Amino acid sequence: MRITEFMGNKVCTMMMESEGYKVIIEFMYSEIHREILDYSFRINGNPTLNTRNKVNDKAEQRMYELFQKLTHNVT
Repeated sequence: MRITEFMGNKVCTMMMESEGYKVIIEFMYSEIHREILDYSFRINGNPTLNTRNKVNDKAEQRMYELFQKLTHNVT
């Protein structure tokens, strides 16, 4: 996991594996407003549409879990 800063917001980039595919999750969030401003999931490979939907759902769930951990103690 890597956290950088862009235009005053934080950008988190991480990799996970789901359904046998590597997925790069990248999202920009605001610590001040505690919201996700933008995100993308990049799947390495060419899964079927059903598999892609499952992978995207898992990646989105992981992104929100990580966002909660990152912003939990921010004042």
